[in-house]
Amino acid sequence: MEILKYLLATLFIVAVFFIFIFAVSSRKFLKTLFFNAFLGLASLAIIYLTKSYTGVFIPINSYTAGVGGILGLPGIIGLLVLNFIFL
Repeated sequence: MEILKYLLATLFIVAVFFIFIFAVSSRKFLKTLFFNAFLGLASLAIIYLTKSYTGVFIPINSYTAGVGGILGLPGIIGLLVLNFIFL
C-alpha cells in the first residue's frame, strides 16, 4: 500500500507538470489554466449531482476539489478509476 501512495504522488506531480507545459505552450496561459480548473470542478459537480442515477459517488471535500481544480478533467477521471479500484 505504501508503494501505491508514492506512485500516486509521482503521477500527480507528472500530471501537474504536463498541464503546466501545455498551458505555457498554448500562448493563453491563464485562460487555459482557468478553463482546465473549470472543467474539473464542473465534472466533479456533475458526478456528485447524478450519484443517485449512476451509483458513482465522489464526495466533495478539500482533496477532491483540489484535484479537480489543479488537474482538471484528468484528475477527476483518476479519482473515478481509484473509486472503482478500491470499491
